[in-house]
Amino acid sequence: MSDAVRRDAPNPLHVFVTGGTGTLGEAIVIAFAKAGHHTSFQYVRNDDAAGRLASDWGADGFKLDFSGDFRPPDVDVDVLVNCAGINISEAQAHVVVPSVWDEMFRINVTVPFLLAQAMLPGMLRRGWGRIINVGSVYSLRAATHRAPYVASKHALTGLTRALALEYATVGVTCNEICPSAIDSEMINRIAHERADLRGTSVDSVLDEYRTMNPFGRMATAGEVASAALYLASPEASFINGASIPVDGGQILR
Repeated sequence: MSDAVRRDAPNPLHVFVTGGTGTLGEAIVIAFAKAGHHTSFQYVRNDDAAGRLASDWGADGFKLDFSGDFRPPDVDVDVLVNCAGINISEAQAHVVVPSVWDEMFRINVTVPFLLAQAMLPGMLRRGWGRIINVGSVYSLRAATHRAPYVASKHALTGLTRALALEYATVGVTCNEICPSAIDSEMINRIAHERADLRGTSVDSVLDEYRTMNPFGRMATAGEVASAALYLASPEASFINGASIPVDGGQILR
């Protein structure tokens, strides 16, 4: 290893968060900004939330759509948090259309790879970097009616481990956070869709998410954001290639 490789973390860090105006992404942006780090984020359409993050926390927003001909932004960062993700199908596997499969793999796996590929050269020059992927409990287990989501999150786990192994000797780590259901806009959208399909109430669907967890509730965005902040800290310097459940023990059931 070259003597030019630096093991000390830059201070402050430059952090880039995808999905920065979603419930979890916004919490991650705020957590890093609150800790004094220069934080940038990607978003697609929520200009109001992006404006708040800029005015309240000094975060820089990049309005980028990951669908179609996506090109990574020209930013040189120390920490990449791949938080953007989608779950757009709860159909049985035999009726999932190929375009849904392709779109979920693109957003959940291909985009994190492309962003890591674009931002790794700067990390390698500095001899320090952190890639943090947001997976799911379904990165570690299976479920019915979610084949594209489960498969794409398992693929993200594979990417996490491959990058962790490949760059461990040059000061860059890669880890994955695997939360259970988060009290978020996404979960509420899914709950409305399930309620419509079943002819039941949204509250009954949300109660299912709560009761399947040993804590009897969903995770908060702040609890998951704290894990991301920790993985970028000096205290986490020897954690690499890990898939860390933030799930209240739900994976044990």
